[in-house]
Amino acid sequence: MLSLIHLAFLALAFFSASTPSVHGRELWLERNNRAIHLHPRRFGQNHPAVLEKLRAACGGGVCAKLAGAAVTPLLAKQGECTQQDMADQIINTSKQFNGTTQAAMLAIAIEYRQTEKNTPPDFKTKPETFRNSVFCQTAPKNPELNGLVQAQDPANDPNVFFDPAMGESVQLGAQANTRPFDDGAAGNSTGSA
Repeated sequence: MLSLIHLAFLALAFFSASTPSVHGRELWLERNNRAIHLHPRRFGQNHPAVLEKLRAACGGGVCAKLAGAAVTPLLAKQGECTQQDMADQIINTSKQFNGTTQAAMLAIAIEYRQTEKNTPPDFKTKPETFRNSVFCQTAPKNPELNGLVQAQDPANDPNVFFDPAMGESVQLGAQANTRPFDDGAAGNSTGSA
């Protein structure tokens, strides 16, 4: 004799075997009837290791607030000088601490200033063009940052830059900010383009 559980199991097996297989379709994000290609962020630039060093550099929540604020200047659409301004702010804030903490925060500010900034590819070209970030054209407030610029991804096209003010690609030499700032100070034009 079949129990109720056995009957339920047999009914389920019968219906699942007789049901045709379901064919689904994968949904693609589209804009203007064209597939949108999503690219994962290439780095930990949105959270580079230097931010953890900054968070741990001083107590009282001061460095934690600085580390939280230091993420935004590394984003693609931020102004060309925001990263340098943040490095200046780190140095200025360090002056309230003892010599050891000041030295650590100065080293962090220098490392932060040279951290690669996130830059979006130019999807208007086929294949897309990987672009560099434009350079700040003002001198830093602290001389320890003179001549320092953000790193550029070596996979980027060395002749194409992303200008966040315009939201467009700019060719090398078309604007002053496609080259590192030179205020005439010795060694102030270092960095890669």
